[in-house]
Amino acid sequence: MAKKIIFSTGGTGGHIFPAINLMKHFFDNGHKVLLVTDVRGNNFIKNYSEFKSYILKSGTLTNKNFFKKFLSFFVIFYSLIRSIIILKKEKPDLILGFGGYVSFPICFASKFFNIPLIIYENNMVLGRANKYLALFSKKILVAKKIAVNFPEKYKDKTYEVGTILDKNIINYSISKKNNNKENFSILVLGGSQGAAIFGKIIPEVIKKIKNQGYEIKIIQQCVMNQKSSIVDFYEKNNIKNYVFEFDKNILELILSSNLAITRCGASTTAELVQTLTPFIAVPLPHSIDNHQYLNAKYYENKGCCWVLEQNNFNTENLFSLIIATIKNKNKLENIRENMKKNYNKNVYADIENEIKEFI
Repeated sequence: MAKKIIFSTGGTGGHIFPAINLMKHFFDNGHKVLLVTDVRGNNFIKNYSEFKSYILKSGTLTNKNFFKKFLSFFVIFYSLIRSIIILKKEKPDLILGFGGYVSFPICFASKFFNIPLIIYENNMVLGRANKYLALFSKKILVAKKIAVNFPEKYKDKTYEVGTILDKNIINYSISKKNNNKENFSILVLGGSQGAAIFGKIIPEVIKKIKNQGYEIKIIQQCVMNQKSSIVDFYEKNNIKNYVFEFDKNILELILSSNLAITRCGASTTAELVQTLTPFIAVPLPHSIDNHQYLNAKYYENKGCCWVLEQNNFNTENLFSLIIATIKNKNKLENIRENMKKNYNKNVYADIENEIKEFI
C-alpha cells in the first residue's frame, strides 16, 4: 500500500540533492512524496513536475543581535504554524528531515500529530537543525559514522547507511573510466555556488603546467562574473577548456577527468570517491561547524585525496601538487585503489530497511 512521505530540507546542494535522490527512489516505488523547503530548495525541483512542494521561510537564532533574533523567532513561529496546517492537510505517514534550518518547523510539528520523524545527516558533524531534532526523531541515519561531538545518548538509535547519491553514479561501470587519455584532464568543482578563489588561482597554475610541456584540459566550474575572463585567459593561452556555472551532466564531466580540485561538500566528495576520481580537497573556511574540513579529513585519512586548506591554497602549492601527480601516475592509481574500498551501492536498500517499520 502506497504511503505518503514528507521530505524537508534547506536549499543548499548538500542538503537538497540527497533529499531529491531519495524522493525519486520512493516515488518510483509507488509512494507519494512531497518536499517542504525554502525558495532556493524549490528551485532545484522545478524539473520534477510530479513532486509537490511547500515553501517555508527559515530562520536561526544564532550569531544575531537582539532585533534580528526577535525577527527570526517570529519567522520560526510563523513557519511552525504553517507546518501544522500542512500536516493537517497532507496527513503523511512519515517525515524525513535532511537538515537545514527550514527543516526544523515541519519536523518539530510532527510531534503534535504523532507522525514518525527520521533525520538524515550527510556530513561528518551533526548539523544544528538535526541536533535540535535528534531528541524527537525515531532514528538518526548518517552517511558516515560521526566521531566528533556526537551526543552519546543518541547512539542507540543511530544507523550508518551511506551517502545518498544519484543512482546513475552509484551504478556506473568502472570500466567507463578512461584514465589513459593523451590529455591530462582536471575538473574543478566549487560547490553549488562556485568558488571565486578557484577562478583566481587555478588558471595561472594550468598555464604554468602547460608551459612545462604537458597537454592539459581544464573543466572548471566558476561564479557567473568570472566566466568570461576565465574563458578568455584559457583561449589566449591555447588551453583546452570547458568553463561552466552549472551542468546537469556532472557524471560525464567526472568520468572524463583524471583529477579534481573541489570544495568538500559531503555529496561531491562521495561522488568523486564512487567514480574513482582522485581529488585535491580545498575545504570552505568557516563552514558551519567546520563540516567541510571534517569531510575532507575523513577521505584524506582513508588515502582518497589530498587536503589543501585555503590559507595554503596558492599558485606555488597547487602547482607542486598537480605536477607531482602528473609525473608519478602511481600516486593517482594508489588513490583509486583506496577509493575502491569505500564503495557503497546499498544505501537505498539500507534506508528502506531502517524505515520499513514506519511505512
